[in-house]
Amino acid sequence: MIARILLALLQGPMGRTQLYMRTRLNYPRFLEYLEFLKQRELVVERDGSVRLTERGHEVAKALERALDELL
Repeated sequence: MIARILLALLQGPMGRTQLYMRTRLNYPRFLEYLEFLKQRELVVERDGSVRLTERGHEVAKALERALDELL
């Protein structure tokens, strides 16, 4: 689920609702994961949108590469 959020944000910043809809999680669970990612400084919420931090972008790209290699 965390990978789903990070990979969605590789496409660019998006509002909470758009991100929630794209990840297809239930909303309370989505908020838990979002808070987890914020605490680990992988994402930030700014100006009404959720975006990857520099570290978050690196992690998301590594996940993307790993998935490409495995699939």
